[in-house]
Amino acid sequence: MTAMAIEKMTPERRRERTRTALIEAARQVFVRRGFSGASLDEIAETAGFTRGAIYKNFADKEELFLAVFDQINERVLNAFAQMLEQGVSAAFDAHALAKMWAKLIADTDLLTLELEFRLYEIRNPSARERADAQRRKNRELVTRFIEGNTAALGITLKLPADTVAGILLSTSDGFAHASQVDQKEVALYEAFLELIIPAIFTEAPTPE
Repeated sequence: MTAMAIEKMTPERRRERTRTALIEAARQVFVRRGFSGASLDEIAETAGFTRGAIYKNFADKEELFLAVFDQINERVLNAFAQMLEQGVSAAFDAHALAKMWAKLIADTDLLTLELEFRLYEIRNPSARERADAQRRKNRELVTRFIEGNTAALGITLKLPADTVAGILLSTSDGFAHASQVDQKEVALYEAFLELIIPAIFTEAPTPE
């Protein structure tokens, strides 16, 4: 019988696990309490650590909050990447893409939390600078995602990848927040995708 390999717990790996646990706990507490109502003590307790563990990984509550959305963005892109592994047809399937979008992005709790933080940004210029930097980083991440996946699938972009990323992010935000008031917006987002996908992507011709 072959013994199972045991992963060596290096200081870097331990810190990464701690950081991940803190982000997961922060997401729970932020959703439950809101950004302003959430305390670092409750987040640390939920994660099973002391408050000091937070300060070893994050400068303050703002940085921890933005890390929560960084993790969400990463998971969303990973989910869409898995979907696109099905082939080029998946990139043009507006119904499947809208269904995935509704599942991953149109989350009422997280959207409410994002709106709350936007108000906090307005009142706190330093937080606005951090959030703007995070949004730029996310747009760059989506741009690279588009470039990599279109190249792999043989799809031609009709617009620069950065422009496409900006369009998709802005419209996604708009439809997601509208869906909090009316769930019919999810169907409208599918209709939007049916219009926009052919406008920005061209499928490579099949070799004869």
